[in-house]
Amino acid sequence: CLAEPEKPHYKGGIIVNPEFNDGVQGWEALGKGEMKQQLSNGNRFLVLHSRTHPLDSFGQKVHLEKDKLYALSAWVQINKGNEAVSAIFRTKDGQLLHAGTVLAKSGCWSMLKGGISTNTTSHADLYFETGNAVVEIWVDSISLQPFSKAQWRSHQDTSIEQARKTKVRFEVTDSDGTKLAGVQVSIKQTRSDFPFGCAMSKNILTSTDYQSWFSSRFKFTTFANEMKWYSNETSGPGQENYTIPDAMVAFAKKNNISIRGHNVFWDNPEYQPRWIKALLSEQIGPAAARRIDSVVSRYNGQLIAWDVVNENMHFSFFEEKIGKNASAVFYNRAHQLDATATLFLNEYNTIENSEDKTANPANYLKKLKEIQAHPGNENLPFGIGLQTHFPALPPNLAYMRAGMDMLGSLGFPMWLTEVDVNTGPNQAVVLEEILREGYSNPYVDGMIIFSGPYIDGCRRMCLTDPDYKSNEAGEVVDKLLKEWKSGEFEATTDANGYLHTSLFHGEYDVIVTHPVTNASKVMIFKVSKGNPDEIIHIKVT
Repeated sequence: CLAEPEKPHYKGGIIVNPEFNDGVQGWEALGKGEMKQQLSNGNRFLVLHSRTHPLDSFGQKVHLEKDKLYALSAWVQINKGNEAVSAIFRTKDGQLLHAGTVLAKSGCWSMLKGGISTNTTSHADLYFETGNAVVEIWVDSISLQPFSKAQWRSHQDTSIEQARKTKVRFEVTDSDGTKLAGVQVSIKQTRSDFPFGCAMSKNILTSTDYQSWFSSRFKFTTFANEMKWYSNETSGPGQENYTIPDAMVAFAKKNNISIRGHNVFWDNPEYQPRWIKALLSEQIGPAAARRIDSVVSRYNGQLIAWDVVNENMHFSFFEEKIGKNASAVFYNRAHQLDATATLFLNEYNTIENSEDKTANPANYLKKLKEIQAHPGNENLPFGIGLQTHFPALPPNLAYMRAGMDMLGSLGFPMWLTEVDVNTGPNQAVVLEEILREGYSNPYVDGMIIFSGPYIDGCRRMCLTDPDYKSNEAGEVVDKLLKEWKSGEFEATTDANGYLHTSLFHGEYDVIVTHPVTNASKVMIFKVSKGNPDEIIHIKVT
């Protein structure tokens, strides 16, 4: 929240008078509110005042083109309190497209960032609204920038090059330090630094085909159901059985697969152990305390993360039964039991569906800060978990990107935790678009496909046929696993003894062969994020 708004992105794009330097030209009041230009510290902005209804707003007519993506941004403030302010497009046929929301405050400017994707060409009204009928809405530096799909893809590719790769220069010399030209250098990436994983089910324990399929592709996983409370304590209070998750953890360790814990609790009342519904409210707290102590301590140090309370924005089972701070207390206790695990707030529709206001990026940010503000939680290792369940329809990538940018700016690790696409003719196409958008975003630290082979079922999505041959969705995953890896290749040093290349972050084997003696030098090195223009010195004798 800034004292003064920044300049509009893209100089405002297609917005007329984006900084209100020409008064309120190009803008019109909607409803009974009144507009005026206001000046503060040399900065001009628009104020909508005298509002009496939540729909009293102001807007501008814009022309939207078919198959374009529109990135929206604006700086927003209100005159008192804190209120959610949303940007909405109303199309010619009356359709409402929610582009983004920000929790606006009085006394400073907050950035609203969002976007829409269009499938028709039409005029639309862009306007701003808040549920509080009496506060003034102040807005400045509004921008709406259109992109073609080709331009959007180009930005993804550029971002991948910048965020996921590093320019590397090999310097090859002989024993006297003389730089050697024409030296053959063989480079092979052996492990990727970016966690791109897949869900795993108990079926892997009894199928060698499943084991081979998984271990040949993935080094990160989330157990689909096997660590959930209703799976570990099925029969009654205290009757725990960890046989299956223990065996799955052992398999993962044997194959160097890192595990995200999913989940300690699920706030949806439908997904509790059946016996818990027979307990009195005062009995649920002790049962929950026993649960978290049991599962987190059992796998202490063996997991890279925990989804501590799943979907606690859409649901509130434990808050209603135990108290409003139940989630905050659970996060605190989880960290006491396992100080090494990142603690995720895991939600759906945060980046998938702009119409779902419950868990939009602004409310997600608010919820995370509420949990963090609980005594003792200030310095917990929080993580941002975005489930990423999409329908088989063209995704709103502009909204998805804006949401990830907004949440990623907090500085916490951010993962797309349960990526899948519902069954439909465009499933594979949509899956690739989502994965590319996630991987190209520099704030995203990992992605998990929440699906698996045919044996695990194909209710929403699966990646193989019954014989473990990749289907269309699986082919997308296989293609991207290969594309996002430097693979194995050979090259030669130039006349100055250098070899310049750009490599994905990860671990590598390199073999350098002397051009005269044929002597070889073998070495292992790692390309890491944050080391631009890395130089690797190799001496061949």
